[in-house]
Amino acid sequence: MRRSALLAVIVVMLLAAACGAREAGPAGDETDASPEVVASPTAADVPPTVEPRATDPGWQDGFVLTMNGSYPMSVPPAGLARGVDLLVIGRVIEELPARWTTPDGLRPADLSADVPDQFTIVTPYVLELDVPEYLRSITGPLIPLNDGGAAAYAATTESVTVVVEGGTVGIDSVVISPTYLLSVGDRVVLALVATRSDRAGVALEPLVPTAEGPVWWGFNRIFLNDDGSAEFYDETLSAPEAVSEILDAVEQMTAATPVP
Repeated sequence: MRRSALLAVIVVMLLAAACGAREAGPAGDETDASPEVVASPTAADVPPTVEPRATDPGWQDGFVLTMNGSYPMSVPPAGLARGVDLLVIGRVIEELPARWTTPDGLRPADLSADVPDQFTIVTPYVLELDVPEYLRSITGPLIPLNDGGAAAYAATTESVTVVVEGGTVGIDSVVISPTYLLSVGDRVVLALVATRSDRAGVALEPLVPTAEGPVWWGFNRIFLNDDGSAEFYDETLSAPEAVSEILDAVEQMTAATPVP
């Protein structure tokens, strides 16, 4: 090879190394030879497991879904026992990173079509099972409402991980108002379900897969205060009376279930 040609090849190679190779797009995508220049997020900003999928061309500035709900002002505490599998009593000791409910935890391919019914963002919490002193003569920390709930945890279980809908993953958020989110230190009676339903009542995801293993959906809750009071929606009431109402409802439901 002539010396001038060799030098030209070396210059081209050095320029390519300095500029870096273009990131590969989806298979068959040859429409843009100039990559978009974006700021490189740090690992703390966007964990590698939650980067947008290559198949999702939109929402590069972030996807935010806000859902405003309402609730009946006169619902009794016994309503907490309807349509759920298990009640647990404890204190929130840890909040874990929010995640998508897709099997791999990544952003759904079609945000407009898939969220919130098919997939959503959830925030996991670790709940230390602990019954306040003023409830210990009434119940333990695990109150199963069906066979699935009864088989979920052993009586010696000390903590459980649950998820509630809502949270932020990278640049994407799902916001529920009134919020379902909890805070570390909250002491709660938490109603859990194994399978979430969409807004039409169709069953969707079963137990949510997380790094901690499959976890249950938090469906509703009563906040317990140190002074023996409880907060259910916007009402403040006696915690022992509220829990007794729930247990009475569970007993009535169990008695009404026909024996196979």
